[in-house]
Amino acid sequence: MKKTGIKSLFFCVALMTLVGSFAWAKLTTYDSKKLKWTWSVNGDEDNKGSSTIAMKEETVKGVTTYSFSGNITNKYEYGFVNVKLTPDDATLDILKTATGLSFKIIGDGDRYAVKIITSDVKDYAYFEYAFDTVKGQPITVVVPVGYLMQPSWGKTIAAAVNTQLATMIEFQTTRNGSPGPFAFKLYDFKLYSGGVPALSSAEQKANDKAAKDAAAAASKTVVKVGGDFGALDLQLKDNFQYGEGYQGIFSESRLMNGHQIVPGETYTLKITYTTTRDLEDVVQVALVDTTPQAYNQYWGPLSYRNGAGDGDPDGMAQIKKSKAGEVVSATITFNITSKASGKGAAANALVFQTKGEGKKGTPGSGKQKSVTLKFTEFVFTQN
Repeated sequence: MKKTGIKSLFFCVALMTLVGSFAWAKLTTYDSKKLKWTWSVNGDEDNKGSSTIAMKEETVKGVTTYSFSGNITNKYEYGFVNVKLTPDDATLDILKTATGLSFKIIGDGDRYAVKIITSDVKDYAYFEYAFDTVKGQPITVVVPVGYLMQPSWGKTIAAAVNTQLATMIEFQTTRNGSPGPFAFKLYDFKLYSGGVPALSSAEQKANDKAAKDAAAAASKTVVKVGGDFGALDLQLKDNFQYGEGYQGIFSESRLMNGHQIVPGETYTLKITYTTTRDLEDVVQVALVDTTPQAYNQYWGPLSYRNGAGDGDPDGMAQIKKSKAGEVVSATITFNITSKASGKGAAANALVFQTKGEGKKGTPGSGKQKSVTLKFTEFVFTQN
């Protein structure tokens, strides 16, 4: 059985247990009058990244609101930023018995995740819930604790989060290193105990209206996919921790400009480049979904068949092996076979990779150093 199937079973059991346990209990709501948090932010500097985030506290219509803005980079491969809510002692006691949480957010259309940080998780794979925002529109997000799950890349420690071990709440971007700016506002954060919280009728109507207004605005906007990106560099870093060579992800918002890749579409990439060292193998290129929502977790092929081998016509496109400084030109057509999980850049990305000598499963074991593809031509179009 696949791990994702096991997690789905755990999720169902945890949710049914949660609902059954509180079916006759009284739901208690704790708002800002009762909860005391210290709000703080951080980027990916501990991972040697350069993603940035700034926080501003303001009052909007009498409500304390926290605004966040910054920029995600892929200097660290999975670039991210965090918003941390550290509770005082009384609030921590409430968090440890919480059965749900809610908040209002004015987002930028991207997907984010809210997490309960617990001391039993040692590999950062904290229990989380991912949610989509509506660009420029306020929505209410309600999350029963039973909805939080660990990401598949980490070690599974339990079927459900142990709130008794909670230390704080955290919000995180989910763009997985996709470069570009972000902006969102958070307010009206609440905790619940004694039951399973749900959207009120008014909140549901407001959410529906926000989605409708955003869809109407988007329908009036002409989306231009791709274009001429001119000269650019893309570093293919040592990827022996997960693969058999070196890999670089091109995931910028201007590649698809908010368009979601779907089956039946075709795209063309016309490139000219040189490499900074001799390659050990051919260069493979494909369109991929690199988000946690990808069907096989953090890697969903969009333009090739998963598992297709070298030389397979249903596999990744291949460009000849070249030596350092040799000019290479190629025109590649991508036939889309799978749907991207969303409209974000990380879900609609280009991957360039090449095999090399090294030990799979051991990061940094490549016999060669990372290689940079120096493009003098990079034109991406939808056919």
